[in-house]
Amino acid sequence: MSREQARFTYGLLTVTVIIWGIQPMCIKWLVEAWTPVTITAMRYYLIGTALICIAGSQGERILPPKSCLVPLLCMAVTGIGFNNVMQFTGLKYSTVTNCTLIAAASPAITAFMAALFIRERLGILAWLGIALSFAGALAVVSGGDLAIVSALAFNYGDMLFLGAQVAWTTYSLIALSVMGRISAALATGWAGFLGAVIVSLYGAMTGELAPVSLSPALWIAFAYTVVCGGIMAMLFWNIGVKNAGPSTTAIFQNITPLVGMLGGSLLFEEQLGLPEILGAMAIFLGVYITAGRKR
Repeated sequence: MSREQARFTYGLLTVTVIIWGIQPMCIKWLVEAWTPVTITAMRYYLIGTALICIAGSQGERILPPKSCLVPLLCMAVTGIGFNNVMQFTGLKYSTVTNCTLIAAASPAITAFMAALFIRERLGILAWLGIALSFAGALAVVSGGDLAIVSALAFNYGDMLFLGAQVAWTTYSLIALSVMGRISAALATGWAGFLGAVIVSLYGAMTGELAPVSLSPALWIAFAYTVVCGGIMAMLFWNIGVKNAGPSTTAIFQNITPLVGMLGGSLLFEEQLGLPEILGAMAIFLGVYITAGRKR
């Protein structure tokens, strides 16, 4: 990657993670009116359609090749279905701060899964960094209470956040192979649209697909999640994965918790305790060690 391409790619990734730091605040408001299934389905019908049209306008063949269908379905299930529904549901039970703090463990999760599934080689210090980040995430979800750890009685919302990060990492690794054959816009668009269909079918069977009219303020919040958090951010993210690789791209998510903690404190009066602060420090240090050894 040339210096100019790196500057462009890293700029896109920085904008993306700032957008994603703000998005949980919008979702926190939206889940009071719409179910997580409804939010996910409505968002990705719009996001997916828009990105497919963008790819078509650039002269790309709209229908993906048959070899991409199964990977795109897997991206739809993991990155759209599991990731979004689990994260949005988690925001009903936990805080914006915890959501973004746990997201900070994503680089360590990505490095771990990349080593496991695509044989990306890691040294001893990189594994130490991964372990440290996981320990930090554990401190956040347990509030530093060893009794919670021993009894496995974690906050339901925090555990959903952690599961959402595993789903997102899986999505990113699959996307890397797909984007070797089609553009980031087309891959993101079809994964989003297929994900909306899958989530809608699930919602129809469970009765959780129930859109109702929103207030003007909530429509603005929803529009932000579609245009900024969806079309712009997901396209920018997949460009980053394609240009810089999944592990390097995931490092930029360190910015997201800073934005989320500030927003959670200002808008929802969320308080940070010592376990959260120490957990965040362990996560960031672990990511720094992992990223530094990879470089």
